[in-house]
Amino acid sequence: MILSRRPQAPTAAPKKEFWGETIALEKIVRGEEMENKYGRFFLVSDIMPGNCRHGKRNICEALNLDMRAAALLAGDYTLSEYRCEEGLFLDTETTGLSGGTGTMAFLIGLGWFEDGAFHIRQIFARDFSEERAALSYLAEITAQKKFLVTFNGKAFDINLLTSRFIMNRLKSGIAELSHLDLLHPSRRILGHRLENSRLGTLEAEVLGVFREGDIPGWEIPQRYFDWLKQRDGRLLEAIFEHNKLDVISMATLTAHLTEILCAKQEVHNSHADDYLAAARFLFKRRDTERAGKILDVFNENAVGGELSAISKKELASLCKRTGRWEEATQIWQEILEISPFDFAAVSEMAKWLEHHARDCNAAKMLVENALSQNNGFSQDEKESLAHRLKRLKAKREKTD
Repeated sequence: MILSRRPQAPTAAPKKEFWGETIALEKIVRGEEMENKYGRFFLVSDIMPGNCRHGKRNICEALNLDMRAAALLAGDYTLSEYRCEEGLFLDTETTGLSGGTGTMAFLIGLGWFEDGAFHIRQIFARDFSEERAALSYLAEITAQKKFLVTFNGKAFDINLLTSRFIMNRLKSGIAELSHLDLLHPSRRILGHRLENSRLGTLEAEVLGVFREGDIPGWEIPQRYFDWLKQRDGRLLEAIFEHNKLDVISMATLTAHLTEILCAKQEVHNSHADDYLAAARFLFKRRDTERAGKILDVFNENAVGGELSAISKKELASLCKRTGRWEEATQIWQEILEISPFDFAAVSEMAKWLEHHARDCNAAKMLVENALSQNNGFSQDEKESLAHRLKRLKAKREKTD
């Protein structure tokens, strides 16, 4: 099984030192020892009421997902047949960040919706001998669900877990479940305004979640190895919290992304360019109806005024693709008022005047004026407009 690489970690994590006697895990993390036919493991269970806040959102907002929008995010249209409650949010903490046969998922965080609340389970293998029992319990949970939601899980978590099931001679259908990996749609819809598309960045910049004292991911493997030697529960407290927040954030991030695709969010709760990126994303998914609804947001809420010149040109292009000529020409005119020699705006406006307004004279004057001035066009752009001008002159001569 080939595992994609996560970002490389530093070669060594600083060793965590605690004074005094070691403290048992049960006194640090509220959980219990579980046992099945394969052995024992440690399980933490929690239930978050729907009205619990996570950054800017209540947890319950993720309960009413538009599953058609979730299917579009995943590129897997079978998701539209399921209910949100049939999904499983999953995140792992592992003994290495690069994968490989020696890497084990020692902590597996799960979350799902049930009776209006968000249920969280964290499956912990206290040492390598407990892996088989932990995986068996995971298989029981996944067998009850129809689809997965992860963050970079297609490249890492699911491949890793699948290989560990095989190595432990256990059956699991986890790899066959429909799968929404949030990394890729987050990058396409939100990445344009972020330094990177890591979950922590998305939390802070999009969800309004700011973690205090969070353990960096690269330090987690060494903490586990220290735990194996010292058995001090204090070494793991931050890891459990980190994993829990990852699972919760995946739920609220899913809600955020689906709402953008459905054009449900108020303008002040999102960035105008997010809508533009979502419309582009939907066109690639061939859902022109939803893309059109997002374009309505720009028209009805005057969101377009918040866009940069580059984004305005893209918005005009999207309007053109959907036959919204009035909106497209209005944007091109706005661009020309600010930048009279913007090649894209000049070219598109000339095309519209020629082919739709049937005003070749106005198109000719527009192109002539652009070419006669100190315009800054490239040689290819000049040749393109010159070719258009030649054709417009020939058309006019035919009509005279």
